[in-house]
Amino acid sequence: MKKVFISGSMNIKKLDELVLESLEKIISNNLQVLVGDADGVDKLVQEYFFNRNYFNVTVYTIFDNLRNLLSHYFKIKKIETKNLKGRKAQEKKDEAMTMDSDYSFVIWDGKSKGSFNNILRAIENNKKLKVYYEKEKRFLEKEELNIDNIKRIYYKHNGLGLKELVKYSNQSLSYIKEFVKHYPQFRIINYYKGKEQIKYSIELADILIEYHLFGILNKGKRF
Repeated sequence: MKKVFISGSMNIKKLDELVLESLEKIISNNLQVLVGDADGVDKLVQEYFFNRNYFNVTVYTIFDNLRNLLSHYFKIKKIETKNLKGRKAQEKKDEAMTMDSDYSFVIWDGKSKGSFNNILRAIENNKKLKVYYEKEKRFLEKEELNIDNIKRIYYKHNGLGLKELVKYSNQSLSYIKEFVKHYPQFRIINYYKGKEQIKYSIELADILIEYHLFGILNKGKRF
């Protein structure tokens, strides 16, 4: 039996009609569904299948007591994470779902890092992939499902940190720290758990590539 790993952003509070149509196709093809136990898309997907009396669902978790389990008819698979905690532990669970599945279906807001990693992992492991881009209310086309384009979408919504700029340049961290002082208009300030995070918009990366301000940047390759 073919298996589909469904994942998505925790910030999504409602499944769009196009997503629901895809879930109906999953039911009609009797695919085994692998899904997590988080809020957002995980919970919404569980709820949909429960309401449709479709119980060919396995909920993956790293906890003894699941965060969300919408039906006792759903199977449960606990992934042991040993000494891993937080995001690293969740990543191991997501890795297991990718490797256990034949297909990956990701409902993405363009910002979620977990969903971003799930997309990249599916591409890297040659899994059949479908991505619903919630911000534009559409499925990404086949030619858009490549690592460069997925990274570009992610950085468009999240910006790039200094270390990420280092990665895409041939310059030192100290050089970049001095350089970005001259481009305050590209600064993005976010707050995570009360702490300020400074990143830089993808437009700055475009300038670096176009004008070679850091020299040849990834041989002209765009994100």
